[in-house]
Amino acid sequence: MVNDAEKREDIEHVIGALRSLSPIQVEVLTSIIEKFAEGQSSEHLRKDFLDEDAFEYFSTRLAAHHASSGVPLKKENFEHILEQSFKRAGHDAKRTDNMVHRGADLEVDRHYFSLKTEAARGLNPKSITISKLMEARWIRDLNGPEDAPGQVRERVLSHLQEYERIFMLRSYGDEMRVRYDLREIPKDVLAAVANLEAKDFGKITNAGGTSANVNINGRKAFRLVLDGSVEKITISGLDVDFCPLHAWWELGRPG
Repeated sequence: MVNDAEKREDIEHVIGALRSLSPIQVEVLTSIIEKFAEGQSSEHLRKDFLDEDAFEYFSTRLAAHHASSGVPLKKENFEHILEQSFKRAGHDAKRTDNMVHRGADLEVDRHYFSLKTEAARGLNPKSITISKLMEARWIRDLNGPEDAPGQVRERVLSHLQEYERIFMLRSYGDEMRVRYDLREIPKDVLAAVANLEAKDFGKITNAGGTSANVNINGRKAFRLVLDGSVEKITISGLDVDFCPLHAWWELGRPG
């Protein structure tokens, strides 16, 4: 916690640094500071992933991003800022390309997480799309719908074992405001693909893929798409009611 004396010292240090900058640099920094002064609306609903310190740092970095950009955070930006947020909060965190945990994007205190993003101004807040759950070259080897259930059960469940939890940062809004939702996508929801049968899948398409609706307790949860054209698995129409909201932010776009 920074006390008043430390805060005054930091401000004086910044003022001293500003004196060495060019007029254009000062102009750019002033516009960023003005954006910070506008503030942001946010709510931290669940603290079992982001703790208070990590949430505060992430919120500040999100505001800094949109002080000069109207473009939503890309996946790489999300991973980097999240990594820095955990480090700032005192955790051992690093982005990972761990060959043992192939599906993991971030390791925090020896826990592995998969991170996803979804962004569009016309995005449906109630329906989630995971454009790539995993790569799947084996899709092209399917001879018919009867081959799909066994392959899906083996490959998808194995993939889900590579990390502990999945988090998605969703961005949407209009010309004036941008909204972010941080949602968790429970692995047990996605693991419901293990219940699919051959009759649930459509015929193999010309691109070499197929798809099926996945139901949970008699209710459609999402659609599983085996996309043979790009050799990946997509999740579409995932109902947000299955995916707990951990936090949200709303802030203005730069003028």
